[in-house]
Amino acid sequence: MSAPGSGLLPAHVVVRTRDLERVLAALENRQYAAAEAGDEWALHLDVAGVRTFRPRLTANAADLRSAAARAGIAAVAGWLRASPLPLGLGATAAELLAPDGRWRTALAGLQQDARAAEPMLRALVGLGAGSTPAGDDFVIGALAHAWVTRGGKAPLIAAMRLLGAELPALTTAVGATYLRAAARGEFGSHLIAWVLALPRVSPPRALALARRVAGHGATSGRDTVAGFVAAAEADDASRCSRCEPATPTRTFLDNFAIWTRLTDGPLI
Repeated sequence: MSAPGSGLLPAHVVVRTRDLERVLAALENRQYAAAEAGDEWALHLDVAGVRTFRPRLTANAADLRSAAARAGIAAVAGWLRASPLPLGLGATAAELLAPDGRWRTALAGLQQDARAAEPMLRALVGLGAGSTPAGDDFVIGALAHAWVTRGGKAPLIAAMRLLGAELPALTTAVGATYLRAAARGEFGSHLIAWVLALPRVSPPRALALARRVAGHGATSGRDTVAGFVAAAEADDASRCSRCEPATPTRTFLDNFAIWTRLTDGPLI
């Protein structure tokens, strides 16, 4: 639940600011009273007549393999790698996105075969603290990439659906809700806006949109962006297995050169 301006999320309720303030005050008072009395309590909201939204990503909704999209992803990857702050999975983005790192390697495997991907998904789902564990956020970012590049038949999406019935035992209620939504192609509106914009905006604009996604929660947004970037880089590596291996620096500079040729402008 939030006031307007925070974007839309699956199962998200947006209310007017003054109504939200009243709800939060009532919750705080009820929580203290219940704690003192040792009672259990629940919040019931009447949502009859409200408008509903189902923001979705679909196959080929954006050409993520275009020069502009790859330049934008490279700019975001460079920003993530430059941060010394750990993500929710306990490592920095540079460590998580390392080509031979555990999670990049895992994502490469997740994109190949649904049955083979299931054990690695089990290792990621529910990993980390919070109402939406970091592993869930990372997987959601990768699922967003899978929907746009391969659609509902992508191995990662198929593996997520296979795991669907077990999600309540693997992660939190909120995490399970978001993962089921992502398996249907439903994501937060800020994430969708960033992904769809990648082929048609400059790298600075792509980075600005990614930073808006990254601002969600304590680390949830950054974990989601990292999952998307990791999936994009794993996809590039699998399609270019016969090419010269690309380091993060080389990839970034190559895309810098591409964008400079296209726009005659600087990257930043």
